[in-house]
Amino acid sequence: MHKDLIYPIANFNSVKKRVEELRHRSEDVKSRLAVTLKKLWNCERSLVSVPADLDFSALRLRFPQFNEVTDFYENTIISLAQLNLPLEAPPVLLQGDPGLGKTFYASELAKLINLPFFEISLATASSSFALSGSNIQWSEGSTGFISETLASSEFANPMILIDEVDKASSSTKYNPINVFYGLLEPHSAKRFKDEALEIELDASKIIWIATGNYIYDIPAPIQSRMRIFNIKQPDPDAMLPLIESIYTHVMNNKSYGQLLDSELDNEVMHQLVNQSPRAVRLAIEEGAFKAIRHQRSKIISSDLPSNKKEKNRVGFI
Repeated sequence: MHKDLIYPIANFNSVKKRVEELRHRSEDVKSRLAVTLKKLWNCERSLVSVPADLDFSALRLRFPQFNEVTDFYENTIISLAQLNLPLEAPPVLLQGDPGLGKTFYASELAKLINLPFFEISLATASSSFALSGSNIQWSEGSTGFISETLASSEFANPMILIDEVDKASSSTKYNPINVFYGLLEPHSAKRFKDEALEIELDASKIIWIATGNYIYDIPAPIQSRMRIFNIKQPDPDAMLPLIESIYTHVMNNKSYGQLLDSELDNEVMHQLVNQSPRAVRLAIEEGAFKAIRHQRSKIISSDLPSNKKEKNRVGFI
């Protein structure tokens, strides 16, 4: 990763003026803005450039259902690297059934590219104030997620995940999805204004990834601003290396992982091939506890939960 290019995310004079205005406000108001304004006192951020020889092979092995998405980012990265330009990409929507690993894929992609990764779920964001801030005239008025993220990020082009974009509040006036009509368009994102800060921030370099289960619950204008990928359940052949990857992830990231065999039993793997990636992970974790309880390092078929069709699945790892 290269980060030599410098990019201002705000105008220093605007930040300075806002700080001076606040000198005459109450300590309560100052405290609500102080942290973000302090971080913005230095408005300059690095712009990440990614080398053209970045290896995507491990990501492809772990997430075969996302190969088209991986192609998209790999092509973008190689092209920009050849032109000696920093990383940028149009907003992307990963749409598909619950349990396919959309959120986890986004975080692992950011890790591979070595980008700061931030996320917000629209299923829990009750209003637009959570993202764009609220006027400090209100007793609880404060800065929002977008300005706080930009201020905190070392880079001007972090990756931000908008999780469960199809589950945004149905309130027309305060629907959090309304904020993205401007943020997903580079020309308007350059002039993003947090209601509490009252200064313009340049959010045009953010790398956006959204996830959603039901495309028809996402407003058409939002869809039109994004490159949409339809993620599907991997076929059985692709699931075998994916199951191995999930098992390795459990071994390496769970405190009990070191008690398990280095490889998963073939019969167990074939028993899992028709399940979603999330269901596989949950089955392996449950199987591991049963094996450990019976003082075995090997998960066997009878350790797995019964293979019932999943309903109303949410989340991933």
